[in-house]
Amino acid sequence: MFRLISRDHASNTILAIMITITSWFLWGVGESRVDVYISLYTLEYLVIKAVARPRRIHRDWLVLVLIAIFILIVGYRVYEVIF
Repeated sequence: MFRLISRDHASNTILAIMITITSWFLWGVGESRVDVYISLYTLEYLVIKAVARPRRIHRDWLVLVLIAIFILIVGYRVYEVIF
């Protein structure tokens, strides 16, 4: 019997497509800063998680790690501007 694709698989597939498109675009415009890539990947992951609401069995540690890295990047950029 035909089974529709689950939300989990769909969200992972969409996330992979979005990250691929983002990587190609940033590479195409000549962006070489890693913090830009990480920031956009974090944003994409959080948007997919909020919209698709994939099922998680355990605590989503990836979100905590990505947000911590994002806060460090933003803090460093603010520090550069202030000092």
